[in-house]
Amino acid sequence: MTISSIPVLDLSQYNAQDPTSPSSVQFLHSLYDAMANVGFFYISNHGIPLELQQKSVSTIKSFFKLPLEEKDKINLDNSPHFRGYSKMHSETTDYKQDNREQIDLGREEEALPLEGTAVYSHLRGPNQWPSQIPEFKEIITQLQTSMTDVGLLLLRAMATVLEFDQEEFMSLFGKDYSVRMKLLRYPALNDPVDRPLDHGLGVGPHKDRGFLTILLQDEIGGLQVQTLEGEWIDAKPIPNTFIVNIGEMFERLTKQVFVATTHRVVNKPSANYTDRYSIPLFVSPSIEAKIPQVDLVKTKKRNIVSDIKPDQLLQNEIYGINELQGYLRSHKTAANAWYHFDKDKKEWNRKANRASL
Repeated sequence: MTISSIPVLDLSQYNAQDPTSPSSVQFLHSLYDAMANVGFFYISNHGIPLELQQKSVSTIKSFFKLPLEEKDKINLDNSPHFRGYSKMHSETTDYKQDNREQIDLGREEEALPLEGTAVYSHLRGPNQWPSQIPEFKEIITQLQTSMTDVGLLLLRAMATVLEFDQEEFMSLFGKDYSVRMKLLRYPALNDPVDRPLDHGLGVGPHKDRGFLTILLQDEIGGLQVQTLEGEWIDAKPIPNTFIVNIGEMFERLTKQVFVATTHRVVNKPSANYTDRYSIPLFVSPSIEAKIPQVDLVKTKKRNIVSDIKPDQLLQNEIYGINELQGYLRSHKTAANAWYHFDKDKKEWNRKANRASL
């Protein structure tokens, strides 16, 4: 089946308390088709107020307009938990430096002691919040909570449509499920100040490593999705919708029957140097969770064309190892500052103190 557009699903059709109702069944059928044939879909009628979406985008715009020295006060390199601000070209995706700047956030958590904890446990910790914008934390936390609630609802729907045991499936997440959020600015391709590198990619081809991603994007566009046949199509902005895609851990769970879709963002030229802003939220299992592999009887594995090669996938049984490996290869300066690779044991360890680089 050749796909030329991304489907729109009406989330109000789905009632988690009554999944056998006619509207729920219709939604679950559409969800199955979207997961099987595209791996990406829009959701409408999601319950997240438009005002909150607009305030959130306006808030992150205010941050990115600050001078670099002000933004750098919450530099990600300060954090062993990979949280904070990254300037243009700081993150690496598909072996290329990203043409974007961003803030990485997660659930607000206490840092764990160095002794007696797995190295990936240090992904838990506090966020860095900008003090220059007093309402920043409150607004973004409210959006994070709202998007997470939608994500957890969708996960239950995904479990239902694949006939997984609900409680067994959701036990992978538990109370310590992982949530990560990025606040992103992509400058125009012809921006004279924050000039993108010549490859023209805000972020190169990649798959998201968790279970589920929910994306709020503005009206500018630039997100592209690679179909199962290898063609690139635009994920054009639709007002008051969110874009959803499945991640690598869901791909592992289903033994690659359902495949995390490769996607990228291109920096678009603009006569007025108009930036693109987006806010993706990643819902994943607890970092200690072991991801099983389940045989699906009704759906068969297919040949997929993707710019991402098999050796680039993160497919360890323990989710936290995958998440840490993802950050170590994407944020090399922070990785070198806070982590050390033991060549004899062939494992990463957390440093007690930040190394001088």
